[in-house]
Amino acid sequence: MTKTVAAALLIALSPALACAAHVGAVGGAPPTQAPPQASAGPAAAVVTRAVENMFSRASADADVVSQAVLGTNVRLLRKERGAAGEDWYEVETPDTYKGWIAASALRVLGPGDRPYASSGRVFVVSALLANTYREPDVTAHRPVTVAPIGAVLEIVAEKGERWREVALPDRTRAWIQSGDGDIREAPWTWPRRPAEDMVALAKRFIGLPYTWGGTSPLGLDCSGFVQLVYRLNGVPILRDAGIQMTSSGLLEVPKGEERAGDLVFFGRSLDRISHVGMMIDGESFINATTSDAPVVQIDRLEDANWQRIYQGARRPADRSER
Repeated sequence: MTKTVAAALLIALSPALACAAHVGAVGGAPPTQAPPQASAGPAAAVVTRAVENMFSRASADADVVSQAVLGTNVRLLRKERGAAGEDWYEVETPDTYKGWIAASALRVLGPGDRPYASSGRVFVVSALLANTYREPDVTAHRPVTVAPIGAVLEIVAEKGERWREVALPDRTRAWIQSGDGDIREAPWTWPRRPAEDMVALAKRFIGLPYTWGGTSPLGLDCSGFVQLVYRLNGVPILRDAGIQMTSSGLLEVPKGEERAGDLVFFGRSLDRISHVGMMIDGESFINATTSDAPVVQIDRLEDANWQRIYQGARRPADRSER
């Protein structure tokens, strides 16, 4: 690791590295005082854009605390009118994370509406990014939208072996290529997979950009990256590195016994965790970081600069005896 990397790690653990330190505690976004015009509003919605930022308050000028991707069902906590007259919702994502999303990026569900893609045949995206089209043709028009890996879309029809027609969360019809994912029956949850599958998936992200608050291949932060890899391999964990270490049901791993699939945590102390990566073998880990280059990359755990801030490892309970 270069001196530049060491400086990035040791000079106050800069916010770019401290991707776990999103403002707020377990819920993510900080408590916000409700202004007079805030209202309770409806109870649920679905995200209609490929990747949508979640902000710490009802403004695009606020800091980003996380992201929600296409087709994510969210709980609506309250509604607020922004300074420019636009509507915002404070939402809670399935991992219990809270933040503010522009109302224009959501389809609000009515009392009789079921959650999006919660029943019937669905298309589960396995490509890092899958384009959708107006018709079953990649050349006639530009893509309608892009669906990130892990997105689950409602299937409407099929055309031969290559194409599947889907109803997007905003109720637009579009076509997606069958090679970009798999057909499943909802409700869908990802099955538990072995450590080698977790490593193989994680390596597909190498070189993708670091983005504060990022949760998709368009940009990832450290905790968003490992959360995505774990979720797609059947291990749901919380959003930020600190609570991934302490509150996600993972078991402590003695130092020196780290192995592929374990999460490794870094920070000034155990109560100041600011970075996380995932072991790919007994010596190296993969992580989204701004160190050296702001991308997903592989580093050696035994490097002195990482060891200086290394606080421990955790692994899923069902792997503890393997």
